[in-house]
Amino acid sequence: MEAWRRTIELILERPGTVVMLGPVDVGKTTAATALANAAVRAGRPTAVVDADTGQSDIGPPATVALGLPQHPVRAMADLPAAAAYFVGDTSPRRVYRWLVEGAVRLVGRARARGAEVVVVDTTGWVEGPAAVAAKVHKIGRIDPRHVIAIQREEEVEPILARLSGRIAVHRFRPSPAVRPRSSEERRAIRERRFHGYFGHAHRHVLHLAALQALRPATYARRKVPQTRMLTEIPAAALRHLLVGLADQEGWLQAMGTVVATDPGRQEVTVAAPLSTLTEVRGLQWGVLRVAPSGLEEGRLRAT
Repeated sequence: MEAWRRTIELILERPGTVVMLGPVDVGKTTAATALANAAVRAGRPTAVVDADTGQSDIGPPATVALGLPQHPVRAMADLPAAAAYFVGDTSPRRVYRWLVEGAVRLVGRARARGAEVVVVDTTGWVEGPAAVAAKVHKIGRIDPRHVIAIQREEEVEPILARLSGRIAVHRFRPSPAVRPRSSEERRAIRERRFHGYFGHAHRHVLHLAALQALRPATYARRKVPQTRMLTEIPAAALRHLLVGLADQEGWLQAMGTVVATDPGRQEVTVAAPLSTLTEVRGLQWGVLRVAPSGLEEGRLRAT
């Protein structure tokens, strides 16, 4: 505890962006919440960027979201989303470009709003060459002042070894109170959050010709333009595909799930918790398929 208190003091003395780094189930979110609470108590304008798309707390799974705490909170999930960016999958591997883009944009938005401490929670994908390269790239884009690395053994050392020397690294072991979750438990948590998100969804008919294609779908190793999606991708593959309904700047207005397609009319019907499409200007096609009930049904075929 003394080391943790000293780390908080150091961060508050040299405030800036703090990236939480570590594998799954080591307590990153709990530590991020504690740090944000300490910054709020110290009177520092604070922001939290939830970039853990698989176990999201601030926004729904498959998104990156921004929280702006005004007072200490019991859990990160108590923070409402001030802004969100659609990623399209709970696993980072196929959508890492969009996960990084969303995190960078939200950190920039937090800084523009005057946040002195910006805490970035991240996924637990840290091991293996692809994960190391991806995390190093992401941290480089975010450009934090601090990294809090929580690891059981030396899981994130290959990442830390490649970071800029300007970044202050604070290493910790997981708290004995941390309880690992099985993949089935993590999936059940995601599905409950999806269920809650789509619980008050309305059905909207989207005319594809009237909406900007902000992100194409990738199907069978091909990027399929929005104008040809309904003819080149089977309707069964598109059923319950997550899609981002975004404004003209790419910010998420609501996440939808495809419930019907009409190739002849070039129309897609989605269920989304949005009463009107007034601010929706473009579509961002995802990878994960999720029913309105919250049940995960697989992914859009990549190969």
